[in-house]
Amino acid sequence: MKANEKAASGTDKQKKKKKTPSSPASKFTLAVIKTVFVILISLGCVVGGVLGGAVLGYIKTASPITPDQLEMTKVTFIYDKDGKEMTQVKGGENRILAEHSEIPDNMRHAFIAIEDSRFKKHSGVDKKRFVGAALSYILKFGNADYGGSTITQQLVKNITGNTDSTVKRKVQEAWQAIDLEKKMSKDQILDNYMNRINTGLGCWGVQAAAKKFFNKDIKDLSLAECASIAGVTKSPGTYDPTLSEKSKAANKERQKIILDEMLRQKYITQNEHDEAVAEPLKVYKGTSEGAKKSNNVQSYFEDYVLTQVKNDLMKKYNLSSNNATIKLYNGGLKIYTTQDSNLQKIMNEEFTNPKNFTANEKISNPDMQAQAAMLVMDPTTGQIRGMYGAYGEKKANFTLNRATDMKRQPGSSFKPIAVYGPAIDLGIITPATVIDDVPVYLDKEHPTTPYPRNAETGVYEGLLTIRRAIQKSQNVVAAQVWMNLLGAQNSINYLKKVNIDRSKEGYVSMALGGLNEGVNPLIMASAYVPFDNKGVYLEPISYTKVTDDKGNVILDKKTDQKRNIAYKETTAFLMTSMMRDVVTNGTASISGGLGRGSLGTVKNSSGKVIPTAGKTGTTNDTYDKWFVGYSPYYVGATWYGYNYNKTLKGQEVYQALNLWNKVMNRAHAKLEPKDFSQPQGLVKKTICIYSGKLVGPYCSGDPRGNAIKTEYFAKGTEPTDTCNVHVLAKVDTSSKDIYGRPLLANPFCPPSLVKEKVFIKRPVPYLPKSPLKGSLSLTIKDWIYQLSEEEYCTKHGKGATNVIPPNNPATPSQNTGNSSSGNTQNGNNGSPSKPTNSGGTPSDSSNSGGNLDDIIP
Repeated sequence: MKANEKAASGTDKQKKKKKTPSSPASKFTLAVIKTVFVILISLGCVVGGVLGGAVLGYIKTASPITPDQLEMTKVTFIYDKDGKEMTQVKGGENRILAEHSEIPDNMRHAFIAIEDSRFKKHSGVDKKRFVGAALSYILKFGNADYGGSTITQQLVKNITGNTDSTVKRKVQEAWQAIDLEKKMSKDQILDNYMNRINTGLGCWGVQAAAKKFFNKDIKDLSLAECASIAGVTKSPGTYDPTLSEKSKAANKERQKIILDEMLRQKYITQNEHDEAVAEPLKVYKGTSEGAKKSNNVQSYFEDYVLTQVKNDLMKKYNLSSNNATIKLYNGGLKIYTTQDSNLQKIMNEEFTNPKNFTANEKISNPDMQAQAAMLVMDPTTGQIRGMYGAYGEKKANFTLNRATDMKRQPGSSFKPIAVYGPAIDLGIITPATVIDDVPVYLDKEHPTTPYPRNAETGVYEGLLTIRRAIQKSQNVVAAQVWMNLLGAQNSINYLKKVNIDRSKEGYVSMALGGLNEGVNPLIMASAYVPFDNKGVYLEPISYTKVTDDKGNVILDKKTDQKRNIAYKETTAFLMTSMMRDVVTNGTASISGGLGRGSLGTVKNSSGKVIPTAGKTGTTNDTYDKWFVGYSPYYVGATWYGYNYNKTLKGQEVYQALNLWNKVMNRAHAKLEPKDFSQPQGLVKKTICIYSGKLVGPYCSGDPRGNAIKTEYFAKGTEPTDTCNVHVLAKVDTSSKDIYGRPLLANPFCPPSLVKEKVFIKRPVPYLPKSPLKGSLSLTIKDWIYQLSEEEYCTKHGKGATNVIPPNNPATPSQNTGNSSSGNTQNGNNGSPSKPTNSGGTPSDSSNSGGNLDDIIP
């Protein structure tokens, strides 16, 4: 029974199976599912492999962030001699580096709260945000709006500048961020980020924003101000509060969002939050002092110092011009200049004052207007205190700076450094050396034409000491000293000592300032420094040091400054002593009709006279006017002229002196009178100013007045002989020679007509070929006082008009002897002919400028 039942049961199961067979559709569906599942798994493996390979490829081709890339472009600062900020120099970005210690915690927390709340926990990539951003990217087919970048990733993007919206960029950025986190601390990353980001239009970094928005240093910002700056970086054009009232309101709204996040993330308390939200957003409406200056045109001084620093960077560190420029404009350097800002302000005001350039009132074309330039130095340090390079306001950067870059003829202002200083230093001449200022013929190509001439009036002074020759600025004396006593090579050698190379200009016109290559106020001021600095030449410098953004000194100009002894201390004193006469009684003592007394005299605000010395300069046809003058405090060189050759007339001939005087009076306003230092090694002697020798018995009787003067000498160069120029003679006052001079009395002259008078007798006779009378261009001023030797009265006596018996009492009495003071005369007894107006030798006549001397009113 049981066996049957089992059999029946098995039969029933079989019957049931037969009753529910699988349909074809079901089988097909099942097969498709299985196939698709296999395919998907296979595709997944393939896609996964492809994606994995792609990601691996992206990572392999990504470059890690290098230390050089972490360097940021930073603002370079320029300071004056007192450490006051003059300007900021920006390259492509206005960025002021903020150190970690300067950044307040509120600023750090504001950025973390709004930009990357898990910044302190992740390793460069926030996995949750990264996955969210990836899903958003996939689901929206590449148009993701989910921000997945961490602060570290944003820093990478700012460093690389890569903003492509591609998977490759995001993968590489993530890898670079992770790599960067291994090399830098969180603080370093956050500091770099805050110093690098765009914090407003024209602003990079939080410090620049603090200055721009609130005119504060970052360390002084409030919580609300920190949140305000943190809110700008999302969209500077929208949230920069300085742009408009609309952007200011938008910034205030975003500020609250950031403060809410800071509260939520427990960086601040409820009370701090509420106070910050309630704090009015007071945006600075002006411009910070440094930023204000940086937006203006650079001054002539700033142009110059930037050029000097760049050149020195190239030289010291072997940089290319381009790399030196990048370092200069983007390196966050601090340049400590030598500028005296008060003096520079004075110069700015005087050179932009139309009253000092009245000739320009009727000239509208700037290229045709009168120009001027000036440079002022401290003679004890060689430091440039101020400069101005043109007339009027400076309107562009790196325009022509006439104070440092032009090349113009210096005229007679060149004589002290090319002739007199060297000759005094070598002991060839003394201030008392007498040179006969008479027509000379030093142009070999025109041997019958007097060359050089003294001035447009053609006046010759006759016997003249070096002191008086400098005071009156006589060309003939300078030319004779240079050619007959000093020599071209000595002149060239001494010019090299003051950094002027004229090795190819060994001709007489060089002695008078007629040069192939001209000079500028910088060259002239620095060349005069030794006269004001015990004979020591100092390289003119515009800065003392340059530091990098970390405070390390990279250029030390004071240490590298070149200096050398140009003259003996006694030479410097003697030259200064003689050039003091120029400003008290010489060519710089004029008032120019300006009603201010001597333009070479400087007074302080109390009316006390500050001792000064200097030399004027005038070139051919009065195209250029110069004055190089100095006090114990400053050396200043001023030039006035036009861009083209135009003769200066009227008041314009005084404008170089006028500008110098105005600047120097104001520069010395608060300074007390101080005399030039007097060194050891000097002696004083009482001498005759027409012989340069010790006083003789007749010097006090000179018909022009007392010829006796006390003079300084370097010890060992003082005269020892007695004057032999003044002689005593009996003359017949009724008998004259062709020049109007009384003739010697003979034994037959009536006693009532015979008088005993003092005359001069030239140590070296000068015999003109034709009479001088009536020829103004050949007037010799002392000719009338010269004894008409061996010419006797022709009116009295019979047959003895030119014969003097032995021991005749009419024979002139005189002292004899040779002078140790260097009496010199040209020795040319040839007849002078028509003079020339050329200041240089004819072969140099094409040169602009030349060497016509200063005109004495």
